This record gives sequence, C-alpha cells and structure tokens, in this order.
Amino acid sequence: MTTPNRYAIREVAEATICSLTTPYNALATMRTLKTAGVETKSTMVYARGGRSNTKIIGFSGDKESSITLQDAIVDNTIISMLTGNAITIGVTPVDQIYEATCTASAHTLTIPNKVKSITSVYLLDTDGITNKTLLAADATAAAGTKYSISGQVVTTAETGTVVVRVYYKSDTDATAKTLKLTSDKYAGSYRLVLDCLVRDEFTKTDFAAQLIVFNAQLEDSWKLEFKPDGDPQVLDLKFEVLKNPSTVDMWQLIIYDETLIPTS
Repeated sequence: MTTPNRYAIREVAEATICSLTTPYNALATMRTLKTAGVETKSTMVYARGGRSNTKIIGFSGDKESSITLQDAIVDNTIISMLTGNAITIGVTPVDQIYEATCTASAHTLTIPNKVKSITSVYLLDTDGITNKTLLAADATAAAGTKYSISGQVVTTAETGTVVVRVYYKSDTDATAKTLKLTSDKYAGSYRLVLDCLVRDEFTKTDFAAQLIVFNAQLEDSWKLEFKPDGDPQVLDLKFEVLKNPSTVDMWQLIIYDETLIPTS
C-alpha cells in the first residue's frame, strides 16, 4: 500500500535513547510517554528601505529544533542521564527515626532495625512532637542527660513516663539503588528515535512513522515533586537538536508500511 502524503497524528510516540557511538546502543526506551513533540524555528531578518522603510529581502538563519518528552513514569535510567552520574547498586546507609513511650518501670526501647550508628536521642516535650532534651551517649544512663545502648536496645533513666525519639542509621539491603546529583557532571548528547503512528486521510489506514534525531543534547533543567494531591509526578525531558557533524540533516521523519518490510 502506498504510504500517505496526507495523514492525521493522534498517538503518543515511543522514544528510544541511544548512544552516539557505533553501534548506537539503545540505552533506554520510554513506552509510557504522555506527550512527545518536535518544534522547529528560525529567525528572519530583512533588508528594509525606500519609502515607509518596507521589507525588501528576507534572510533566514539560526535554525533550531527541539524535542520535548513527558513521561508518566519516573525511570532511574533517565534520571541517571539527566544527572550525568551512573546508578550505584548496593548496600548504603539510610537515616531512620524511631520513637516509643518509656514508662517508669521499663525505660528501654528496642529499635526495630539493625543500628549502624546513633545520630541523636531526644526526650520529647509534653506535646509529644517537639524535641526537648538532647541526651548524650554513655556507658551508663543518667536521668535527663545520658542514654546507653546495647545492640538495638536504648536505655534511659527518667523517673516518669517519657517519649523517646531516636535518630539513627541503618544499612539497606544489597539491591538498593542510589542516584546522585553532583556539581561536576551534566547531561550528555544522544541519538533519539521516536516511533509513531499516522493515519491516512483517505484510506483511514495506520502507518508507522519514525522520527530520527541524529544528535540531541539532553538539557539539564528538570524537577521532581513529592506531593499528596493532583496528578502523579511526571518526568519532563527536553532535547536540543544539534547539527550532524557529517551532514546538514538535523532530523528525519520516515513514514512506511510495517507489513511490507521484507522478512528475509
């Protein structure tokens, strides 16, 4: 079937981010995009003259093109690309908080997770929320000033019922993934492939379309929000299209019939 000249677009693309070096290894595929778009613009300046200083000749230049993607799902691999830092997998310390009410008969609390180190121990104020008294670590607990710890059991020596809050560190398991933002790393450049669908105006048949960006710089500006309402967090990506070093091509759109691809 002849590929169309006139078509409608109403399906989001699937994006694959690839290495710029042979064999253009695929680094990540985004199949949960909410939107995907390409924008191309250039500037126009004019020679003006004569009466009314009208435009005589136009000169185009400064051609720019950009790709914007919005993913419904946050992907660690994409975050790694945005930060320029690799994902680290393995045991790492995390901060923990545990609090419990200690009575006059038993001024101990057992921390549920294995303690790597104690950060601080507080007696809470009467509202049960505010840190009131900071206790110091010691081999022997002393009322209002010191606590002792043995394994995961923290002991105080207060005379009445008190709420104790313990800030401490525990190690994660070996599958924990750590992503980091550093001051010396930035997002890189990639080859970008967007797989799309278009629908022929006349036959109403769907055809495959593939937008290929030969050299795209991933911009560093992005954000994560943690909030209890509204839509879930999306991941916004913007790529600035760079000139291909070997040709004048910035991107190309290929429309084709998938059923006619040779099988052998």
